[in-house]
Amino acid sequence: MENLLQGNQFVVAFIFFTICFLQPILLPFPEAATVGAGGAVLGSLPAACISFVGTLSGIMVAYFIAKIGGQKLIRKLVKENHMKQYERYVARNEISILLILFIIPILPDEIICFGAGISGVSFKKFLLIAGVAKLITSFTLAYSVDFAQSLALTPTQLSFLVLVILGLVMLTYLISKKMLLKRNN
Repeated sequence: MENLLQGNQFVVAFIFFTICFLQPILLPFPEAATVGAGGAVLGSLPAACISFVGTLSGIMVAYFIAKIGGQKLIRKLVKENHMKQYERYVARNEISILLILFIIPILPDEIICFGAGISGVSFKKFLLIAGVAKLITSFTLAYSVDFAQSLALTPTQLSFLVLVILGLVMLTYLISKKMLLKRNN
């Protein structure tokens, strides 16, 4: 199998791109599994780049499906309780919550994309948030295999470490944002 994969790098990269593209639209595979596998097969940097471009492209398509198709189509694709969960999460602080939802796997990407498309989040703002989040997750997940091997961590320990680091980054962001708001008022 390894020889087959090594001899057909372009085909493997194309299949990986296609999976990453379809993931935020309709595939129920967790991003951590697909990007981690891509990193193991293609190498960390190629997997990170392909994952970023593929996933971000799929996210844009999912956003426009929701924007154009609207409520009727989304109700067929997404469970009502998932949409209510999304609306609760995003109601208070749109930018921060969208960023957190994309980075930490609380809800699948398709729900976040469909919810943003329906709820009226501007495409420009949505693309910026999704781009930053997917840049972080693509590179973190693609390099996680190398990182785990260098630290000799189990997959569970590595997942926990990544979540803690991402949580600290988000906490720092939220605290600094709150401080800036207080300063501006």
